[in-house]
Amino acid sequence: SPPAAPQPPPAPAGPPAGVGIIFKESKRNSSTALVVKALAAGGPADSSGKIQVGDILLKVDGHEVPSTEKASELILGPRGSQMTMQFKRFGGDKVEKFSVVLTRGAG
Repeated sequence: SPPAAPQPPPAPAGPPAGVGIIFKESKRNSSTALVVKALAAGGPADSSGKIQVGDILLKVDGHEVPSTEKASELILGPRGSQMTMQFKRFGGDKVEKFSVVLTRGAG
């Protein structure tokens, strides 16, 4: 039988994709909180309907996010891949924690 044809290398996935959230660092005491500053209209975060400006990012895929640089590192990834983001939101006198599963580059 003829030898198997060599497989072509996988196509590059293109530039890493995010989920359309802009964060700002808010320093409180000795810790830094990452606060949602804006959502890209029609991006994955906006389309989820769950994330609001002012929400505080706690974790990305279970990893702590001490800075916007670290957040970018964890959030950017192959288009179409999924990740779980954990947030907290202050509403009146209660604090709500919630998780959102987002698909990078979708929208």
